[in-house]
Amino acid sequence: MLIFDFDGVLINSIDEVVLTTYNATTANLHTELTALPPELVSLFKRNRFHVQPIGDAIPMMQWCLKNCQSAPGRMLTPQEYHSIIADTTVALKARSDRIYKARSRFIEKDQQAWMALHRPFQPIWNKLIRSDYQPLVILTNKNKDATLRLCRFFDLKVDEMNVYPGDHGITKSQHMHRIMERFEAEAYYFIDDSVKNRKQLNEDINHGKKVLVLMLATWGYTGPDDQKLAQSCGYPVFHQQDLISLLEKQIKA
Repeated sequence: MLIFDFDGVLINSIDEVVLTTYNATTANLHTELTALPPELVSLFKRNRFHVQPIGDAIPMMQWCLKNCQSAPGRMLTPQEYHSIIADTTVALKARSDRIYKARSRFIEKDQQAWMALHRPFQPIWNKLIRSDYQPLVILTNKNKDATLRLCRFFDLKVDEMNVYPGDHGITKSQHMHRIMERFEAEAYYFIDDSVKNRKQLNEDINHGKKVLVLMLATWGYTGPDDQKLAQSCGYPVFHQQDLISLLEKQIKA
């Protein structure tokens, strides 16, 4: 059974995440990325791969606001990033809720502008549409409403029950347990663009047995060392064509 992450695997939402995080951090309600300083946008995008889960995007944006003029091309080390997150005094769930609420306000104000900030990753998106792969299961830190809106807008059919989102602070590991209890498949394959997610899922799910195969999507929000790190940990590194080949095998099975 193949399970998909959403942002960074099926959808390129980097522009929307920058703008929504900025709005959540500053209490603004901009609907166009051009309203933000280009140095700020560039710095956040450069360090986006560090952020997981989404609530941590707020302290990252706060750091970018302070440093975008003096160090617009800087890439944080993992230690520097962890220090920024550790210094925040607001609970993770509260930060994630701020992101989701800012996104909802954005959609209410101008849904068309919000949609325009997203692009499906191709060719995997169209392959899923053409093949009508079932059950299509999405495991994501994105909120459910936004995930479903994007699937419907870009013509991807997914059952609402098969979207396991980041609402209410539920972790990917907690959702994965629910997925495995529900579907009782012989094998599970999860494609994600985060090495951090992979490590946590491996610890929480596998327990020394390889029940869940964790794969890194190279086309997502990966850092410069993530492919080597994934390989050193024994996680398969996938390009889109690799994923399409696995999908075809799943369909034929």
